[in-house]
Amino acid sequence: MTWKKPDTFIIESHPFDSFIKHDTKFLIVGTFPTHKENYAQTFEYFYAGQKNNFWKIVEQVFSHTFKFDSGIAAIKERQNLLSEKKIGLTDMLVKCYRKNNQSSDEYLYPIILKDIFSLLDEYPLIERIILTSRTEVIGALGLFKTYFLQHNLELNGFNKREDKILESSFNYNGKTIDVLVPYSPSPRVLEGGRTSFDDLIKMYVTCLK
Repeated sequence: MTWKKPDTFIIESHPFDSFIKHDTKFLIVGTFPTHKENYAQTFEYFYAGQKNNFWKIVEQVFSHTFKFDSGIAAIKERQNLLSEKKIGLTDMLVKCYRKNNQSSDEYLYPIILKDIFSLLDEYPLIERIILTSRTEVIGALGLFKTYFLQHNLELNGFNKREDKILESSFNYNGKTIDVLVPYSPSPRVLEGGRTSFDDLIKMYVTCLK
């Protein structure tokens, strides 16, 4: 019988504050940051993994080139662009177990979910939520649905549009909030052949403009 090394589970709290301003219109919601080793050479912020395509997509969407790729300067530069475009960032997991020091969503086990409704109360100009992974149960979409179920609510069914974006909406405080789910900017999506980088850009243009 071959001995198998036991799984390890480490409790982690989200390392970054949500980035949302008083005039934010578009709220991008992910799952949880990658393992620290994956952004050790870049910057400590959302989507900072060296292989993650998120910030490359943002550059293309807004015809913008970031000058800095590491340190505080890189964070400030990205925050400035987000503020200008009325975009906010947060993640669904506030605290979770990380299994075996892995970064993929399937290795993250929820402990505390982000209180999305409190964010909508605090920032009432938010009109669209963009979820950056569509995996059921464990991804941003699955956790978003779980959050609604915990509040005895259910999202409208998600429709898959011709551009492959998943689309839904819900009513909150008398206002309709749109929910769009493009493909994930994770490198695994491109490596798996589910979409192309050009199509990812088109999806995010639709979601953020």
